[in-house]
Amino acid sequence: TYLTQTLPGFQALPGWLARLLDARPLLGLAARQAGSTSAPGLAELTLSMLAGQEGRQADELDRLVSWLKREARPDIVSLSNALLLGLAAPIKAATGAKVVCHLQDEDVWVEAMPATIREEIWRLATEKAKEVDHFIAVSRYYGEAMRQRLALPADRLSVIYPGTDFNGYPPARPESTLPAIGFLSRRSEALGLGILVDSFILLKRQGRIPGLQLHLAGGQTPADAPFLRRQRRKLQEAGCLADVLVLDRFDRQSRAAFLARLSLLSVPAMRGEAFATYAIEALGCGVPVVLPQAGAFPELVETTGGGLLYEPNTAPALAAALEALLLDPRRLKELALAGQACALRQFSIENSAEATLAAYRRLLPAL
Repeated sequence: TYLTQTLPGFQALPGWLARLLDARPLLGLAARQAGSTSAPGLAELTLSMLAGQEGRQADELDRLVSWLKREARPDIVSLSNALLLGLAAPIKAATGAKVVCHLQDEDVWVEAMPATIREEIWRLATEKAKEVDHFIAVSRYYGEAMRQRLALPADRLSVIYPGTDFNGYPPARPESTLPAIGFLSRRSEALGLGILVDSFILLKRQGRIPGLQLHLAGGQTPADAPFLRRQRRKLQEAGCLADVLVLDRFDRQSRAAFLARLSLLSVPAMRGEAFATYAIEALGCGVPVVLPQAGAFPELVETTGGGLLYEPNTAPALAAALEALLLDPRRLKELALAGQACALRQFSIENSAEATLAAYRRLLPAL
């Protein structure tokens, strides 16, 4: 898909040569080099994918549609995000299936594009959205934002929180460990890691929380490397680097062990988030969250009762919120218990699956 967009003459390659790129060993090699994907440089590909059969990936789209019609014969096709809306019309025309589209953080991707490209992406997405039978948003906040952005009727959109599988995630015990602040997301400037590092340095200088540690986990892109070097240098110059632990592994078992060592978790995302799976994972382990008053964070904190909000999203404001909670063990435990109970009850993967199936059944009563 990428080479079709970027390599002149790629579409004219002989079929046998193009098929070599689908070989499992080559795909495995590419996957091992993968990190988080960033939007800059992919504006034209984004537009082309939204264009569907008018885009440069038309041949690949035809292959997909042919397979769906011949092999899968679906009743419903679910698109993972709105950047794939260009697939909706050809899939419906070929298979007669209903098309559902999930909405989750597309705006972050689009807003990273140049202004002229952003306008064209939203215009094209709004046009293609008319072909979709139903949309599922990850939060009330994001559902309303995208309903307005894509000019959707209210009855074509549902809100279903993404579910988390909590099996194997042991409850954390903040009262029996050294105080530890955790960060679990992409280690980038946009996700507020710099704000958290600055607030940690402030707390260490104030010295009112003995033994305080900062634990970091999450992916990164090559573009994040200069930013991360600056944060490391800042921590080293402040004499705090020895109290910072970085988890390079990001698999399920490693995340569970990481969360079990935390007193609380904070991801000071600059723009907020459409949802925050990392917050629900932490709450499911009995780890309260401290988040800025932005995006879906207020909705999650209000729903779960498992955290605190602060504003403005600055290092001093975050440091004050973190310190107040870490110096109040009773409050910390209350938030931990409330957040865990709600996360396990309302944000399980089973609940999400049942709600999604119910949405599908409304489209196809015969199911």
